[in-house]
Amino acid sequence: MIGIYDYTVILTYANLIFGVMGIFVSFTGNLSYSFLLLILAGICDMFDGVVAKTKKNRTGKEKNYGIQIDSLADLVSFCVLPTIIGFVLGCHMIFAYCFFILAGLIRLAHFNVTELERCSTTTDSRKYYEGLLVTSTAIIFPMLSVAFYLLHLEIASILPAVFLVTGFMFLLKIKIPKIDVTKNFPHHIKRRRRLIEQTSVKND
Repeated sequence: MIGIYDYTVILTYANLIFGVMGIFVSFTGNLSYSFLLLILAGICDMFDGVVAKTKKNRTGKEKNYGIQIDSLADLVSFCVLPTIIGFVLGCHMIFAYCFFILAGLIRLAHFNVTELERCSTTTDSRKYYEGLLVTSTAIIFPMLSVAFYLLHLEIASILPAVFLVTGFMFLLKIKIPKIDVTKNFPHHIKRRRRLIEQTSVKND
């Protein structure tokens, strides 16, 4: 079969599965579960790169494959799923959804191109991202929903503005510092990761 099926891509595949599940669950009206699945997809996306880098001697093909499927999964989970949730909530501003998804697509394509170029010239980790991360929707929309629920306000009326502003932020040429999610990991785990990275550099 084509594709890669080892542990390095499990979280990326899980990201996509949670996103697709969230879309179908949204149509049943169970939006609480949709938001939960959106958050789970975000958690998977946060750690998929960390897991992938633990594999010793990853080939260039494996790295490129990981970059591509990560962005494809992100488009579904963090761009399409939020618009479906918004539609079910009663916001039917299709233009805002189209712009939001297109902006997310452009942002992800830009990342893929720049990441492939960066990986071809250096083995150092990325220090920052350009434009708001699409994964941020896994935080933005659940938090907005909870806030409006607690304040007893109607969220559908402000969703077009939220989607338009968030989509615009995807495209802004601003530098967002990369957060090291392994910062608080046990020292032996981080030491193992550094050893793997050093071994990989030597083998390259």
